[in-house]
Amino acid sequence: MKWCAVMIVALGFLAQVHAQVSPSLVDFSRPTLDWYQIETENFVVLFHLDEEGRGSSRSAQVAARVAEEIYGPITKMYGYEPDEKVHIILKDYEDYSNGAAFFFDNKIEIWAPALNSSLRGAHDWIRNVITHEFTHIVQVQAAMKLPRAMPFGYLQVLDYENVRRPDVLYGYPNVLVSYPVVGLSNPAWLAEGTAQYQHDHAHYDQWDSHRDMLLRTRVLENKTLSLSELGSFYSKSSLMREGVYNYGFAFTLYLANKYGDEVLPEITNNLRRWGTWRVEEAIELATGVKGKEVYDQWLQELEQAYRKAITPIEASPVEGTIIEPDGFANYFPRFSPDGSKLAYISNKGEHFSRVTLYVRDLSTDSVLAHDLGSMVGDYICSLGHRVKSGVTGAAAWRPDGNALAYAKQRITAEGFLYTDLHVIELDTETSTQLTRDARASQPAWDSTGTRIAYVTSNDGTSNVWLLDVDTGETMPVTQFANGTQVTGPTWDGDWIYFARLEPGKHGNDLWRIRVDGSDPVPVVQTTADERSPVVANGILYYASDANGIYNIYRMDGDTSEQLTQVIGGAFMPDMRPDGTLAYATYEWDGYKIALLESSGIPNSTASYAPPELITKMPLSYDPASDADVRALTMDELASAMAEDIYLGADSLHVSPYGAAFTDFTISPVIRLDQYVERELEGRIRGRAETFWRNLKFGTYLSSREILEGMSLFGGLLIGPGSHGDGQFFAPANLLALERDAFLQFDYARGFRLIPKRWSPQVSIQLYNIQRSVENGLSIEEHPCTACLQETTNADLTYGLWEGNVYLRSKVHRSTLLEVGYRYSPYRVTTNRFYSKELADWIPSTSSRYYIGRSYMANVYFELQQAHRESDIMRTGIRMTASYHRETGRLLDRFDIRDGQLVPVYNTSILHRLRVDLEGGIRLPGQIYGTSHGLSMKMHASTLFGRRADSFYFEYVGGLSGARGYPFYGLGGTETLWLQASWLLPLLPDIKRQIGPIYLDKAFLRLYADGARVQPESRALRKDIGAELRLMMGSYYLLPTALFVSATYGADSFEVQLDDAFITSQPSVNYGKQVQWHFGVLFGFDF
Repeated sequence: MKWCAVMIVALGFLAQVHAQVSPSLVDFSRPTLDWYQIETENFVVLFHLDEEGRGSSRSAQVAARVAEEIYGPITKMYGYEPDEKVHIILKDYEDYSNGAAFFFDNKIEIWAPALNSSLRGAHDWIRNVITHEFTHIVQVQAAMKLPRAMPFGYLQVLDYENVRRPDVLYGYPNVLVSYPVVGLSNPAWLAEGTAQYQHDHAHYDQWDSHRDMLLRTRVLENKTLSLSELGSFYSKSSLMREGVYNYGFAFTLYLANKYGDEVLPEITNNLRRWGTWRVEEAIELATGVKGKEVYDQWLQELEQAYRKAITPIEASPVEGTIIEPDGFANYFPRFSPDGSKLAYISNKGEHFSRVTLYVRDLSTDSVLAHDLGSMVGDYICSLGHRVKSGVTGAAAWRPDGNALAYAKQRITAEGFLYTDLHVIELDTETSTQLTRDARASQPAWDSTGTRIAYVTSNDGTSNVWLLDVDTGETMPVTQFANGTQVTGPTWDGDWIYFARLEPGKHGNDLWRIRVDGSDPVPVVQTTADERSPVVANGILYYASDANGIYNIYRMDGDTSEQLTQVIGGAFMPDMRPDGTLAYATYEWDGYKIALLESSGIPNSTASYAPPELITKMPLSYDPASDADVRALTMDELASAMAEDIYLGADSLHVSPYGAAFTDFTISPVIRLDQYVERELEGRIRGRAETFWRNLKFGTYLSSREILEGMSLFGGLLIGPGSHGDGQFFAPANLLALERDAFLQFDYARGFRLIPKRWSPQVSIQLYNIQRSVENGLSIEEHPCTACLQETTNADLTYGLWEGNVYLRSKVHRSTLLEVGYRYSPYRVTTNRFYSKELADWIPSTSSRYYIGRSYMANVYFELQQAHRESDIMRTGIRMTASYHRETGRLLDRFDIRDGQLVPVYNTSILHRLRVDLEGGIRLPGQIYGTSHGLSMKMHASTLFGRRADSFYFEYVGGLSGARGYPFYGLGGTETLWLQASWLLPLLPDIKRQIGPIYLDKAFLRLYADGARVQPESRALRKDIGAELRLMMGSYYLLPTALFVSATYGADSFEVQLDDAFITSQPSVNYGKQVQWHFGVLFGFDF
């Protein structure tokens, strides 16, 4: 009796879906960090310290104080309290500012370095960000329609290729739909607006001059955003993402001023209703006016107020000539010592924060670009989107004019992201690192060329330090330890000027201090915000919003004079000896570099104030200062651990952190898995029967350790229609149902024995599917000696298991190494059947169908460039290279011995090499005002070893390969697949909200494939195709990617089947047909 060894792709596809590996999704291990916790009535605050006492202990104490202070007012405002203590994690091992609220997990993450942004004003960072993120927790949870433990579910549909082959159970998917049903529909502008509004008595954030500048310039230029556009961050540059914050804050202020701040929780509660999916409906329910009308009325009133307010400025403008109009992040113009060149940084040509150093020859107007890599970091806003952070400071000219000092981030051996000083020689473009792990930024060279002043940060406090360039020695100039922030140091002889923000205050003051740290004195100390000081010829130049809009001022002695008068803003001045002023000017589309030849004084200086409709009047506002809080020492912590004493200014209970996990999140799933067809031997199933047969029900389950050091993710789906008698709830029948199951445990903390960033992380994965196949086994029998051969069919049940253990090391931001072991036992069960040859019933038997063991080594490399269309058109490089040593025992046939089926196996020892490569670039020019691009993909593999059965073949057809041919049409021991694609915009700016769905943009992908497989054929199989890509957003929260493709296989060829299969079909023809594919997923991953 021969065994028909069918191939099932489902397990491999299930593992592929649930075990995506990417360097960008894996963090460094950082096993050297020791974590502690402060537990209060409503919060658990985590912080870390190293052996020298450096860490985030002071920031954590302030966070615990602020969190308890604002807990009552925020929860009272929204009438909602979290169902458990909220964890707040304070991090200080990366030099960027970040605040994120994980509202499904009751968790907040805060990066201790204060935000120093060119798009935000100066505020008390910890107080502001803690209040902001906790407001997110409360407001978003108050808007949820479902319990936090079950925030969403999934509706899924899978359909498969018609393989037309007896050696394949069912084909590869050609329809993939996984759409979430989310119990939340809270727009980004409302989430960020309420988080910045906080509550009527909280003023840790304010409608500052930066925010007003961003909004004012766009309104006056008629470049406003619609309410639908403000619902999410899709297709927005970092400047426009900041616009979501600004519009949201301003519109929230307008709503609170016009309808009372109780309108904010009313809108939030209306979004909790199941019938409300658009915020316009929630606004109408709260105000009695249609939401769009309220928004349009606000914009109309806003424009009128702005135009009236700028009338005096328009009457007497003083502004320079823009010399760098491209890009929106043009910062820190600096004249060379001889005044012939101007250095500045710019992101021109980019949509996000990647900047390049430019040096412009002012006599020839020629520009040289010096790519310094990632000079600045990103921070993630509360909804998980990266937005533009503040630059680390100006590039500083060496006094000889031949080199520039700058700050650049790098990953340390321990996995910390620190900023250090470098110097680039302009003639050779060679760079030298000046400091190591100094967290140094904002360099300023003294007149002798031997010393550099810079800013360093630790535990939420920054200070001015000094570097001796010759010896490499560093020393502190200021010694703040109370949350003070300093920025923009500049030299004047032995004095260092800098901007200073004191704890609890809004806006910087200008100070100076001697190099040895003596005589600190305020120079400009007002209620306004002063920043970016520079001294030229003994005169101080700086930017200030003293008149409501940032302009450039100069101070000679005690006299201060305004030099510019602009509608947007003027920042970051530098003065040439001939009196030419260089500065960064803000217009509606970002920061530009401008030159003002004559630094005269405006005929009349105009005062400006933001419109009252977007202001928030302080009510008994008492600025809070946390200057009494200081960092904890290791000795104090050791005493507290030993004696259980309370520490700090607030007598806090501090203890070592063990491991705390989030509550389990349950996500129900309904899946229509259409691999069972209506046609059945002897009859045709009804449509309802087929639908029920293919339907699966189940759930995903997940939980994570608070610090993301461990996570558990699993899922189980069962098909109740797969059991014939319908009694699927009977305990004996549950295990017989078809199922898809997986369980994954990840340990990401690394091991202290290997105190490096690449300390191995562990991932353990388990997958199982079970499929029932009617008449799946064909048995050749002779009922009698003289009888002709007959075929007896038996039902089969496939039970496929796979277990994986991986060790992963992230050695670099872009590179991940992995080794692993896989064990794959596949079992087939033959149901009880009647043998005509034996004239008896053959009992049900179960045997191993395949037993596989594999040792694996994989390398993942990813270097992606972010841009506005990167969600639909990736640019950069992704590469995966792998080697597998596989030992497999594959069932060849069954023999009948003593009335029992006995399996016979073939053993194979194989070596598999595989390389996958993807690259994409943006092409010059634009189509419909949007980028278009070219992408290339390649897959190459070879399989060699003893007894390579077709079961082990690689396949490069179908959805994940050459789509003009079915998945199993292109397979062999050696494969090569190449694809070239051109992506171009069709509708780049749809910007329309329909119910919970936001239509963002549509692109067309035109592509051609070439594939060759051996030993089947050396011929190159070609196809051409087109794919429509529609990028959407769902529920203001999740990306939704829809694609539909049609691909024509240009070649016709025949694939011979293995002669082991008993069939009248010796071969299968492929090609000269159009293959269709469709999907609705979270991204375009195929």
